[in-house]
Amino acid sequence: MLGNKTLASTLLVSMLALTGLVSVNVQAADINLVATQDGAPLNIKKELFDTPEAKQFLATGKNPYIGNEAAIKAGKKKFNLYSCNACHGGHGEGAIAPGLTGATMKYAKNLTNKGMFETIWHGTNGGMGAKGLGLMVPEDPTEGLKPDDLLKVIAFIRSNSKINGNE
Repeated sequence: MLGNKTLASTLLVSMLALTGLVSVNVQAADINLVATQDGAPLNIKKELFDTPEAKQFLATGKNPYIGNEAAIKAGKKKFNLYSCNACHGGHGEGAIAPGLTGATMKYAKNLTNKGMFETIWHGTNGGMGAKGLGLMVPEDPTEGLKPDDLLKVIAFIRSNSKINGNE
């Protein structure tokens, strides 16, 4: 008899949750983002992940913009606007800084989209400054890339590579 009451209660709560009368807090664990410099946790405000794609990335570490032509075009625009091309070359192939598309990558973690996100967001020990929102220009928290924009930049970089980073 107790089993039937438990089942009935579970069904009732489920139906109320579906109608929006009761909220059920079921949250997938987010990925842990860490600094490339020292492995310290990156404390990025969760509300900055404000698009479905950025939320998907935060939950899975996978970049949903890979292969998306509109996102690649937007990412290329930001890549050039933030002068990434000056050091990394027009397609991420490397110039005065390491390449981002394969054999000349400096950090193995950049083979994954999570790793590349961490590196670009918080910068490196090798001279590249942070590009993340609020970090790029510390005295101006409005400067820098939002997570969604950074994912588009990564999609552009991956479009020039055989590596998609979601493997």
